Parts: sequence; C-alpha cells; structure tokens
Amino acid sequence: MNTLAAMPAHNEDERIAKVVLGAKKHVDKVVVVDDGSTDSTAEIAEALGAMVVRHKVTFSLKRKP
Repeated sequence: MNTLAAMPAHNEDERIAKVVLGAKKHVDKVVVVDDGSTDSTAEIAEALGAMVVRHKVTFSLKRKP
C-alpha cells in the first residue's frame, strides 16, 4: 500500500523544507498545494522531491470568515 501526505502552503519558504523532509520519513509521496505563493515555496518543495500543484491565485485569502 502507498501512502501520501498532502499539504497546503502559501509563502512558506522558511518552513517548507522541514515539513516536506519530515513527511517523507512517514509516507511514500508528498504533495504540496502551493496557494499562489510569491516566494520560493514551490521550488524548494520540488527540489526536495515533493509533487507541487500550483494555484495561480491565492484561494485562501478569498474565503469569507
């Protein structure tokens, strides 16, 4: 059986490496959903072997409370 960890991320370039590397210890595949980041979140996650799905715009900021 294969396991997967999926996580949303928005401008998390200072933290994404630790999270991806930690998740890779426990699962077969890591997916990062980049929510329109303007930093290097997606590039770092990809360099560490995560599959990255990119939103062109930030959906999380458009939600109403």
